[in-house]
Amino acid sequence: MSDDNSAMLNPLPWAVWLLVLAITGVELVLWAGAQGLVNWAGSAGWRTQAVTALGVTPNVQNWMLETRQTPPEHLARYIGFGLVHLGPLQAGIVVVITAALGKFCAEAIGSLRLLVILTLAQASGAVVFGMIAPLGAWLIGGYPLIFALAGCFAALTWADGADKRAQVMGAVLVSVLLAGRLALALIVGGGTDWIADIVACATGAALGLALRPGLIARLRRP
Repeated sequence: MSDDNSAMLNPLPWAVWLLVLAITGVELVLWAGAQGLVNWAGSAGWRTQAVTALGVTPNVQNWMLETRQTPPEHLARYIGFGLVHLGPLQAGIVVVITAALGKFCAEAIGSLRLLVILTLAQASGAVVFGMIAPLGAWLIGGYPLIFALAGCFAALTWADGADKRAQVMGAVLVSVLLAGRLALALIVGGGTDWIADIVACATGAALGLALRPGLIARLRRP
């Protein structure tokens, strides 16, 4: 078996498994409730309840800033919003891209570093969204997560100057994602959630460079 085939068969790092299973598990529960497969009171409205409980909205963020209160249930929104999706298609897209890009990033920098990067990148995108989006807007779903992964992927491939092909692929990936996201926002509309995607992508790239192994040693090198 070739080295390329062996690499493809390597198990996913634990951080990627954690994300994939969390997103898939939440979506299965919400989908089962919506389809009536779970015979519990109110199960048909679980998705709406999850969006209300974990979605990021300027209304809540402004309230926290004005009152200087940070209840845990509202802080949890900045992490939890990426686990809830509007439907199976959106969740499936996020899972597939997370598995592909997450595997590369986790193997390059480690699972723990990757979780730190994704948590901070996703939260930063949500915070900026809350500052710019109009009142009543909602941010939900894992698109900021995959944009953060794309930014981290591009930064890591660019920092590794040994593989020019990977550098080009990383730059093309981010360019296509950002161009497609902006075009979709301009043509289709759909609110201002694209702000969170772009901020998460930039933050993921910056943190990917800052937290990659060996950076401190390289900075100390005369």
